[in-house]
Amino acid sequence: MEAVARGLEAGAVPQTARILLVAPPARGGLARHVISLLAALHQEGYELGVASDPEGPIAEAARERSLPFYGVSVSGVNPSRAAVGALQIAGAISGLQAQIIHSHSFSASLISALAAPLARSARLVATIHNYPPDATGMRAARAQHRWALRQVVRRAARLITVSDALRSDLLALHPGVADKAITIPNGIEIGAMTARDPAAARSALGLPGDAALVGMVARLAPQKGIPEFIRACRLVADRWPEVQFVLAGEGPLREEAVSLQDELSLGERLHLVGAVNSTGDLIAALDLLVVASTSEGSSLVAMEAMAREKPVVATRVGGVPEVVADGNTGVLVQPGDPAALAEGIEALLRDPERAHQMGQRGRRRVAERFDLHQMLERTKQVYAGLLREQIKTKGGAT
Repeated sequence: MEAVARGLEAGAVPQTARILLVAPPARGGLARHVISLLAALHQEGYELGVASDPEGPIAEAARERSLPFYGVSVSGVNPSRAAVGALQIAGAISGLQAQIIHSHSFSASLISALAAPLARSARLVATIHNYPPDATGMRAARAQHRWALRQVVRRAARLITVSDALRSDLLALHPGVADKAITIPNGIEIGAMTARDPAAARSALGLPGDAALVGMVARLAPQKGIPEFIRACRLVADRWPEVQFVLAGEGPLREEAVSLQDELSLGERLHLVGAVNSTGDLIAALDLLVVASTSEGSSLVAMEAMAREKPVVATRVGGVPEVVADGNTGVLVQPGDPAALAEGIEALLRDPERAHQMGQRGRRRVAERFDLHQMLERTKQVYAGLLREQIKTKGGAT
């Protein structure tokens, strides 16, 4: 115990610390974030357990590493469903004898917050990746979302936001949690973001090999600006007959996307490729990436594009301006405006040299600000702080 205490005072997390990661059956940026954290902690020898839906990439990542896995129901913020999930999380905490619960997403954080009083030895770290659904800032329109957020901010020992914008909006609603709310930006393994042959990547995806290619990688959900992107494609297509477009992702707006593609006669110009196994391969094939979101806590896909030296055209929402430096690594436009989005795309198509320079600066920006190792070290410092508090509370006893 003395050795553990000395390690904690030095800011390290003992590799015997038992950490339960709780996440929804997500795909996209949130899943990539959790898997990166999971993989890095596992590689360093931490005792991990994963609680999530049995299907999905996070569950697959846990099984690949033979980590203790606990199937739980993580869906929405309905109080009765959350109560069931909380009992499952309490069982997982007990089974792992977890000291720290680290939740990701509002639904996962809610069931973890409700479970926390049932397992007083574990401390909750809740990472907030995005705004609640139907929200303007943190002020969710639905009463259930407001209730869920109250439970999380009240019971979490630490609140991590992935951008300063998210933290500011959280504190505007709950100013009393300033002392336990910190920003830790998403991080990516930039060393793994090597340049790939765009022609080979396009061929593997069945995309044109020589045309300029503009693309978006996103869950087909309302907050991602799917209709705005497709309408912007039509505007660009009218003036740039050689440009091709690609939209990768699945989600509830799939049928709407197909319908709008037909309505705007984009059948041969816009490629709806669904979910892709490797977002990196698709990004490598692009000339520029678009982020058309109307709500976004941060943008992991923008980081991934910048790490591959791709310029980004994105909407000025949430934490996106903290990732994409307007005029330096990309172009920012107002959300919900297809014409502005099209104008930003065309500005880079007209000036390939400027776009190339933005891509180069983007990679440097990611290396300086959004490296995975920085994110991991800061997260481990949060864990260490909580374990120090536990030791002080127990007077040095385990």
